[in-house]
Amino acid sequence: MSGVQSVGRAFSLLEAVGTEPASLTELARRVGLPISTASRLLATLESLGAIERLDDVGMYRIGPSIVKMASSIDSSASLSTIAQPHLEQLAKVVGEAVGLSVAAGYTMHYINQVESDQPIQVRDWVGIRVPLHLISAGLVIMAHWPEEAVESFLERDLYAPTTRSVIDPVKIRERLIRVREQGVSWTAEELELGITSCSAPVFSAAGDILCAVSVHGPSFRFPGNNPRSIENELMRAANVLSETLGPQ
Repeated sequence: MSGVQSVGRAFSLLEAVGTEPASLTELARRVGLPISTASRLLATLESLGAIERLDDVGMYRIGPSIVKMASSIDSSASLSTIAQPHLEQLAKVVGEAVGLSVAAGYTMHYINQVESDQPIQVRDWVGIRVPLHLISAGLVIMAHWPEEAVESFLERDLYAPTTRSVIDPVKIRERLIRVREQGVSWTAEELELGITSCSAPVFSAAGDILCAVSVHGPSFRFPGNNPRSIENELMRAANVLSETLGPQ
């Protein structure tokens, strides 16, 4: 195999992994390579940090070296900067931490977080990627996916880190319907015990979903006695962000 051919095939595998995490067999099928060839190239890419393997599920995903390179040109950086004052205002109004996240394949990537003045804070999630089904922001994004994309997601084995994680496809579909009807999504202790979150979508001028804005706090105090007030403030902020970020 020539050097140019190897580079081309490796790049094809990177593109395939970037679309969504997948197994060796699936990646070889996507790019039309023998499994042995795909395995050899994936091993090289893994050694360079371009991809990484999730040993518990046998899937490959984009690795830290590619994420680091992409961050320098990622439009999420400017999105985060533009959204910053609006996130700060929301955090001041609701009295809890506010976050901004974007979809990255089958995960949500947290790109900004503004803390509240509360003495007990939730952890800083910036830079972390989380499976869509485990957090309110992910459910908000999925609720605006085409049906076939949702079905493709639900066909996989879904990770359940806590006893409250929802991985039943039927229940997830029902939740997505409620999100579309209500405009917000709630999750409680499904990713991590002790954390409750509420999210709303941010749209482009063309009506495409751009990202999700979230409010999250310790479950012992959040959302408190008036969750509807939290929803109203969150949706108001999401609408302002849609107007601000939509033309970008």
